[in-house]
Amino acid sequence: MASPFRVRRRAVGGASGAPSSLLQSELAWSEVDQVLYIGQGSGGSATVVAIGGPGSYATKAYVTSAVAAVDVSSQLASYLTTATAGSTYLTISSASSTYLTQSSASSTYAAKASPAFTGTPTAPTATAGTNSTQIATTAFVSSAVAGLVASAPAALDTLNELAAALGNDASFSTTISNSIGGKLAKASNLSDLTDASTARTNLGLGTMATQAASSVNITGGSIDGVSLDGGVF
Repeated sequence: MASPFRVRRRAVGGASGAPSSLLQSELAWSEVDQVLYIGQGSGGSATVVAIGGPGSYATKAYVTSAVAAVDVSSQLASYLTTATAGSTYLTISSASSTYLTQSSASSTYAAKASPAFTGTPTAPTATAGTNSTQIATTAFVSSAVAGLVASAPAALDTLNELAAALGNDASFSTTISNSIGGKLAKASNLSDLTDASTARTNLGLGTMATQAASSVNITGGSIDGVSLDGGVF
């Protein structure tokens, strides 16, 4: 019967760690650490190297546990600073000397909710006529005001000027309607007078204006410059 191939072995209960020495290409298995070792080099001076087993390389469970134990906040605090920025960590632009630091973030950048901007912030200009919660830029407002004023003359292109032109009368429409309602209609030729007698008196016409042209009765007074013609036969 052929002899089985065997490697050097350290049984459970023995000391932990690698063998003190191995020959070149000699293998050794530690049941204590669950690691397979090999001797690299030449002769008795070969270097002992772990080449396999869960004790040699990190297992999935070990990596998961190690990652969960990492304090991300403290790591960021040490990396996201101006001092270490030269190694190119998080930068604001492609640039230069201004880097995001943990200590200055709250005072340098506006909050996402109810931000208070400084300087001259810009935003896209909305299309004319937009009616939404989109930001209205100065360009949008100027365009809207220009459309409202249109081609109004300079003396009437503000609300104050329009109010002055209307006599600052909040009831201008009623005032004008009442004024027009008190005028005589041109097409009525004075037939719409409510008090014709008083009107004749005011015009100095007296009662003569109401007599028939073919039967004029004059009492008192005088008529000058009248030519009487009896006609012909």
